[in-house]
Amino acid sequence: MLTPMTKNRLNGNGASQPIDAHDLSGDFRDNHERQMLYDTGKPKRYLAKDVIYRESDQVDRIYMIRSGLVKLLSYLPNGRARIVRLHASGHWIGLEGLLGQSYEHTAIAVDDVEVEQVAIHTLQRLNRDDPMIFSQLLCQWHGALVHADRWISDFSTGGIKPRVARLLEFLAELEYGKPLERVELLTVCEMAEILGVTQESVSRILATFKRRDILKRQPDPTREIYRLDAARLQREAQK
Repeated sequence: MLTPMTKNRLNGNGASQPIDAHDLSGDFRDNHERQMLYDTGKPKRYLAKDVIYRESDQVDRIYMIRSGLVKLLSYLPNGRARIVRLHASGHWIGLEGLLGQSYEHTAIAVDDVEVEQVAIHTLQRLNRDDPMIFSQLLCQWHGALVHADRWISDFSTGGIKPRVARLLEFLAELEYGKPLERVELLTVCEMAEILGVTQESVSRILATFKRRDILKRQPDPTREIYRLDAARLQREAQK
């Protein structure tokens, strides 16, 4: 299980470039705009596994993640959940509410999460008073769409082993930034939900990476942190 991540920790198929964790950083060019959103928002904390919002609920607020990791779930017709996105410190979630839509996914805290929640009616008022804020949030939403396309490319195509390798690269950058030196693993179940494969397949590949010292466990009794051999992991990701 991941521990809460602070902002300084945040910063494919084949030879595709890895997903850039900074695509969704949510850092506004103007500190004044960002501070206005903070000032109008309300902080809230969620414990690991708490539901932040549910798919199909009417959007009444959007959320900026101040610390921790959030997974977005989509449910298949057979009731099985699939993790379709991960969001970390500095990311905004629930942005579909900017156009009056319902939440597209269910958002669940992976670890302890702190958010800043901004009511939709507050955003509407800010849009009248300072349209630049609204424009920046729309840019953030566009970044999320680009991120979703790359998620599909890197985690849903190709062999299972390179997909696991790409996921490890993504997690390492999301959690600690570049250069890729260490990673804190999700549960095997969560990794399988992201990749759409069985837990046994993920477990077997992780065991292979550990045996070959691509992943080397660090001495921490409470967290699964591993030192990465980034060059060898990249080769596996490009197979």
